[in-house]
Amino acid sequence: MTVPEVCLVAPPWSRRALSRLGVSMRDGVPPPVNAPTYDAVVLWYDEIATAVNEAVRSCAWRRLLGDRAVEARFTSRAKTVDTLTQKLVRHPAMPLADVQDIAGVRFEAEMTIAEQDLVVDEMVRLFEPCVAAVKDLREDAHSGYRAVHLWLRPPAGRVEVQVRTHVQAHAKGVS
Repeated sequence: MTVPEVCLVAPPWSRRALSRLGVSMRDGVPPPVNAPTYDAVVLWYDEIATAVNEAVRSCAWRRLLGDRAVEARFTSRAKTVDTLTQKLVRHPAMPLADVQDIAGVRFEAEMTIAEQDLVVDEMVRLFEPCVAAVKDLREDAHSGYRAVHLWLRPPAGRVEVQVRTHVQAHAKGVS
């Protein structure tokens, strides 16, 4: 399995144009003419998230998790305009092009911490040329999420993949 082809295509706008959209979202004003629309951006990132989700889903997880792989949950989404705007307001110096989780994928399964590490290792191999970082947030939750996060940076745009156990998903304060 390789990185999905859709992830290897650069977006039809520049980083600067995407950042102009982010400034307009943060400031609550209409985007300038030379910026993409939020609808175009969300459709783009939703397609990337869907492709990454399909790549993750197609792996042979039974090899690592046995029959529990059948119960694994695979979800993907692009951030909503409200949550993305809130993030830009909380981090006013952050350009929209640097938001890591506009496209998000989650893999959740009944597994031990050791098995979770094996799943993360498999995903790193799967997306190797695009893996920018692996963030272990199991001990110190971020925004309520205890998980291991893979930050992918393919040419199409940033994607965050969360790998969570059922216990991490259902821990107090985690949605």
